[in-house]
Amino acid sequence: MTTIGTESETSGVATAPIRGRLGPVAHRGRWIAGGLALQLVGLGAPTAYVVTKARHESIAGLVSVATVRLAWRESLHAHAGIAVLAAGAVLFALGSVVLARPFVKRRLTLVVAVPLAALCGALILGLAALLVVLLYLWAENGGGGDIPTGSGGRAGPGTKSPPRSGADEAPDVPV
Repeated sequence: MTTIGTESETSGVATAPIRGRLGPVAHRGRWIAGGLALQLVGLGAPTAYVVTKARHESIAGLVSVATVRLAWRESLHAHAGIAVLAAGAVLFALGSVVLARPFVKRRLTLVVAVPLAALCGALILGLAALLVVLLYLWAENGGGGDIPTGSGGRAGPGTKSPPRSGADEAPDVPV
Protein backbone atom coordinates (compact mmCIF):
# COMPACT_ATOMS: atom_id res chain seq x y z
CA MET A 1 0.00 0.00 0.00
CA THR A 2 1.39 3.37 -0.99
CA THR A 3 1.23 6.30 1.39
CA ILE A 4 2.27 9.92 1.19
CA GLY A 5 4.75 9.66 4.02
CA THR A 6 5.69 7.64 7.05
CA GLU A 7 3.83 8.03 10.32
CA SER A 8 6.64 10.17 11.75
CA GLU A 9 6.40 12.52 8.77
CA THR A 10 2.64 12.95 9.16
CA SER A 11 2.57 13.32 12.93
CA GLY A 12 1.58 9.72 13.57
CA VAL A 13 -1.54 9.83 11.39
CA ALA A 14 -1.75 7.17 8.68
CA THR A 15 -2.60 8.59 5.27
CA ALA A 16 -4.62 7.13 2.44
CA PRO A 17 -2.73 5.72 -0.57
CA ILE A 18 -2.55 7.91 -3.64
CA ARG A 19 -3.66 6.27 -6.84
CA GLY A 20 -0.90 5.94 -9.47
CA ARG A 21 1.96 6.36 -7.01
CA LEU A 22 4.61 3.74 -6.27
CA GLY A 23 6.05 2.97 -2.86
CA PRO A 24 9.71 2.72 -1.98
CA VAL A 25 11.68 -0.41 -2.83
CA ALA A 26 13.60 -2.48 -0.32
CA HIS A 27 16.92 -3.09 -2.13
CA ARG A 28 17.95 -0.40 -4.60
CA GLY A 29 21.18 -2.16 -5.54
CA ARG A 30 19.37 -5.27 -6.75
CA TRP A 31 17.03 -3.23 -8.93
CA ILE A 32 19.95 -1.31 -10.40
CA ALA A 33 22.06 -4.42 -11.06
CA GLY A 34 19.11 -6.27 -12.60
CA GLY A 35 18.24 -3.33 -14.83
CA LEU A 36 21.81 -2.91 -16.03
CA ALA A 37 22.07 -6.65 -16.74
CA LEU A 38 18.88 -6.57 -18.84
CA GLN A 39 20.12 -3.50 -20.72
CA LEU A 40 23.44 -5.19 -21.43
CA VAL A 41 21.70 -8.27 -22.82
CA GLY A 42 19.31 -6.05 -24.79
CA LEU A 43 22.20 -4.24 -26.49
CA GLY A 44 24.60 -7.18 -26.65
CA ALA A 45 22.39 -9.72 -28.39
CA PRO A 46 21.66 -7.69 -31.56
CA THR A 47 25.25 -6.46 -31.67
CA ALA A 48 26.59 -10.00 -31.44
CA TYR A 49 24.13 -11.12 -34.12
CA VAL A 50 25.23 -8.42 -36.60
CA VAL A 51 28.94 -8.91 -35.84
CA THR A 52 28.59 -12.66 -36.34
CA LYS A 53 26.87 -12.05 -39.67
CA ALA A 54 29.60 -9.57 -40.68
CA ARG A 55 32.38 -12.02 -39.85
CA HIS A 56 30.56 -14.76 -41.72
CA GLU A 57 30.30 -12.54 -44.81
CA SER A 58 33.86 -11.18 -44.61
CA ILE A 59 36.52 -12.19 -47.09
CA ALA A 60 39.90 -13.27 -45.69
CA GLY A 61 38.86 -12.23 -42.18
CA LEU A 62 38.66 -8.52 -43.00
CA VAL A 63 35.57 -6.65 -41.88
CA SER A 64 34.97 -3.54 -43.96
CA VAL A 65 32.21 -0.95 -44.13
CA ALA A 66 30.63 -2.88 -46.98
CA THR A 67 30.65 -6.07 -44.90
CA VAL A 68 29.02 -4.37 -41.92
CA ARG A 69 26.44 -2.74 -44.21
CA LEU A 70 25.70 -6.09 -45.86
CA ALA A 71 25.31 -7.84 -42.50
CA TRP A 72 23.05 -5.06 -41.21
CA ARG A 73 20.82 -5.15 -44.31
CA GLU A 74 20.73 -8.93 -44.24
CA SER A 75 19.67 -8.94 -40.60
CA LEU A 76 16.90 -6.42 -41.35
CA HIS A 77 15.56 -8.56 -44.19
CA ALA A 78 15.72 -11.90 -42.36
CA HIS A 79 12.91 -12.85 -39.98
CA ALA A 80 15.42 -14.07 -37.41
CA GLY A 81 17.32 -10.79 -37.60
CA ILE A 82 14.19 -8.72 -37.05
CA ALA A 83 13.22 -10.95 -34.12
CA VAL A 84 16.66 -10.54 -32.51
CA LEU A 85 16.59 -6.76 -32.98
CA ALA A 86 13.04 -6.46 -31.60
CA ALA A 87 13.82 -8.71 -28.64
CA GLY A 88 16.91 -6.63 -27.92
CA ALA A 89 14.87 -3.42 -27.93
CA VAL A 90 12.25 -4.92 -25.63
CA LEU A 91 14.91 -6.23 -23.22
CA PHE A 92 16.67 -2.85 -23.19
CA ALA A 93 13.40 -1.02 -22.43
CA LEU A 94 12.51 -3.56 -19.74
CA GLY A 95 15.95 -3.16 -18.21
CA SER A 96 15.45 0.59 -18.16
CA VAL A 97 12.15 0.18 -16.34
CA VAL A 98 13.76 -2.11 -13.76
CA LEU A 99 16.70 0.29 -13.39
CA ALA A 100 14.44 3.32 -12.94
CA ARG A 101 11.99 1.67 -10.53
CA PRO A 102 13.72 2.76 -7.29
CA PHE A 103 13.85 6.38 -8.48
CA VAL A 104 10.41 6.85 -10.08
CA LYS A 105 7.34 7.59 -8.00
CA ARG A 106 4.56 7.53 -10.63
CA ARG A 107 3.36 4.45 -12.50
CA LEU A 108 2.67 6.35 -15.71
CA THR A 109 6.21 7.69 -15.80
CA LEU A 110 7.61 4.22 -15.21
CA VAL A 111 5.46 2.53 -17.84
CA VAL A 112 5.46 5.18 -20.60
CA ALA A 113 8.21 7.76 -20.26
CA VAL A 114 11.06 5.51 -19.14
CA PRO A 115 10.76 2.93 -21.98
CA LEU A 116 10.30 5.69 -24.57
CA ALA A 117 13.37 7.53 -23.31
CA ALA A 118 15.30 4.25 -23.21
CA LEU A 119 14.52 3.40 -26.83
CA CYS A 120 15.43 6.92 -27.98
CA GLY A 121 18.68 6.68 -26.00
CA ALA A 122 19.48 3.28 -27.50
CA LEU A 123 18.87 4.67 -30.99
CA ILE A 124 21.25 7.56 -30.33
CA LEU A 125 23.80 5.16 -28.82
CA GLY A 126 23.53 2.93 -31.89
CA LEU A 127 24.07 5.86 -34.23
CA ALA A 128 27.09 6.93 -32.19
CA ALA A 129 28.51 3.40 -32.33
CA LEU A 130 28.00 3.31 -36.10
CA LEU A 131 29.81 6.64 -36.40
CA VAL A 132 32.72 5.28 -34.35
CA VAL A 133 32.95 2.19 -36.57
CA LEU A 134 32.91 4.32 -39.72
CA LEU A 135 35.61 6.62 -38.34
CA TYR A 136 37.72 3.61 -37.33
CA LEU A 137 37.43 2.07 -40.78
CA TRP A 138 38.21 5.44 -42.35
CA ALA A 139 41.36 5.72 -40.21
CA GLU A 140 42.34 2.14 -41.10
CA ASN A 141 41.97 3.10 -44.74
CA GLY A 142 44.73 5.66 -44.41
CA GLY A 143 42.55 8.60 -43.48
CA GLY A 144 42.43 9.94 -47.00
CA GLY A 145 39.72 9.88 -49.58
CA ASP A 146 36.31 8.42 -49.19
CA ILE A 147 35.23 5.60 -46.96
CA PRO A 148 34.89 2.52 -49.17
CA THR A 149 31.24 1.64 -49.53
CA GLY A 150 31.59 -1.43 -51.68
CA SER A 151 29.49 -0.03 -54.52
CA GLY A 152 32.46 1.18 -56.56
CA GLY A 153 30.20 3.35 -58.69
CA ARG A 154 29.22 0.40 -60.86
CA ALA A 155 25.87 0.07 -62.50
CA GLY A 156 23.36 -2.16 -60.78
CA PRO A 157 22.66 -5.72 -61.85
CA GLY A 158 20.85 -6.06 -65.14
CA THR A 159 21.88 -2.64 -66.41
CA LYS A 160 24.42 -2.00 -69.10
CA SER A 161 27.03 0.71 -69.12
CA PRO A 162 26.59 3.28 -71.88
CA PRO A 163 28.88 2.61 -74.83
CA ARG A 164 31.96 4.79 -75.05
CA SER A 165 32.10 6.91 -78.14
CA GLY A 166 35.79 7.66 -77.83
CA ALA A 167 35.19 11.38 -78.31
CA ASP A 168 35.92 12.24 -74.70
CA GLU A 169 39.08 10.11 -74.53
CA ALA A 170 42.49 11.65 -75.04
CA PRO A 171 44.24 10.65 -78.27
CA ASP A 172 47.28 8.37 -78.04
CA VAL A 173 49.29 10.65 -80.29
CA PRO A 174 50.90 13.70 -78.69
CA VAL A 175 49.79 17.00 -80.19
